[in-house]
Amino acid sequence: MSRILIWETLAKIGGGQEMTLKVADILKESHELHFLIPEEGELSLQLKKRNISYTLMGDQSMPKGEKGFLGLVKFAYLTVKASILGRKAVSEFQPDYLYAPGPAALVWSAMCAKRGTKVVWHLHHIFQSGATLKLINFFSSFKCVKRIISVSDCVSTQISNPKAEAKKLTIYNPVNKISDDAIRKNLCDEYPSLDKKLKVAQIGFITPTKGQNVSIEVLDNLKSRGVDVSLAIIGSVREEDEWYKQMLTKKIKAYSLEDNVVFTGFRTDVEEIVGTFDVVFVPSVEGFSLVAAQAVMENVPVLSIDKTGCTEIVKKSSCGMIYSSDSDITVIADTLLKTASLDIKSEKEKHSDFLLSECSEDNFTMKILNLFSI
Repeated sequence: MSRILIWETLAKIGGGQEMTLKVADILKESHELHFLIPEEGELSLQLKKRNISYTLMGDQSMPKGEKGFLGLVKFAYLTVKASILGRKAVSEFQPDYLYAPGPAALVWSAMCAKRGTKVVWHLHHIFQSGATLKLINFFSSFKCVKRIISVSDCVSTQISNPKAEAKKLTIYNPVNKISDDAIRKNLCDEYPSLDKKLKVAQIGFITPTKGQNVSIEVLDNLKSRGVDVSLAIIGSVREEDEWYKQMLTKKIKAYSLEDNVVFTGFRTDVEEIVGTFDVVFVPSVEGFSLVAAQAVMENVPVLSIDKTGCTEIVKKSSCGMIYSSDSDITVIADTLLKTASLDIKSEKEKHSDFLLSECSEDNFTMKILNLFSI
């Protein structure tokens, strides 16, 4: 039985932490696990339910938008702190593997590994900071870093260090097929104002990086051309992003879109309701888009910005269209109309093949177990 130390730098649970817990569920029966986490919270509650031990490391997150000299000072402080506490944890737990699924933990795991500890990175992000990318590429060549998993080929290409090339491996996140006895729902029954000729959904946290403002601009463009269109913005908003939702609400009112846009809040039934829509719109830069995958599984075409993991899903499933990040709103709106006109339903058998094979639970489980036998 191998000992695996898992380094998570966030206490809240988002998509990345859900995947870390999934990995932990796969490994916990055959390996001894211990987590490094910042503080008590949503993640620690889930670890307690699983009887997985953990050590509190204190705050390890960079404030949003912190760049330049102050950002460098904050990262340097966090790195010194993480190095001291990380080395202590490694000495106490004596792991065979150190698994790092978050950007900062990638660097810190390589710094803290002792001789004989095998470091496994799991990359989920498209990194927007050139400095971060350079740092990660530098540490990717360290001998202790044995494997670099990426959630898509797009994410993998960010590791350009030739010394790390042989370590790279793409493992797509698993996507569950909706059960045969699941009851699909038409969200228009719950929100009658969504019942327009063209129904569009954007699904995810309401936060600037997800680009809900782009969806609203596109909706305004289409409506001004006489298109009978609605938009469902599905997802919760964190306290620190309440200002952004308020800004979106003001924009909706300014464009007189109150009868065309619905905020549904967080939904646990996305798989059941996604079939309501004609297009699922993903204007954000994603390493891998579970939302897009769920749409493809229900044969709903996806409109994606280019150069992201979502692009891969669209291309490999032939279920949607892609627009350039340089496109203006009119071009994006035109591409959305073309996406909605695709004859997806009549070819529904072929679109999910990629997801049912490369993105299956069995495939993901097998590859994760194999990783921790190196």
